[in-house]
Amino acid sequence: MAVSPSAGRVLVLVATALLLLDGVALLGLGLWGGRPGLALAGGALLGSTAVVLWSWRRQRRRLDEIAEARRELRADTEALRRLTRR
Repeated sequence: MAVSPSAGRVLVLVATALLLLDGVALLGLGLWGGRPGLALAGGALLGSTAVVLWSWRRQRRRLDEIAEARRELRADTEALRRLTRR
């Protein structure tokens, strides 16, 4: 199932915002309450925020590369069609 680029961007931003909010909250509560387990969980959520953003950027780069390859293939196909029609 394909998701439009704008919908995908919104989903990534919502996921990032929620992970960031939860991470900061857990980290703050863990540090404030002296509970290292909560602080560790908050740090893990903050780290996962970075992973989400990194993987999204990587996916966008790959999709751009695929689109460029498709354009090149289309141009090659058109050139071959023109040659065979002569």
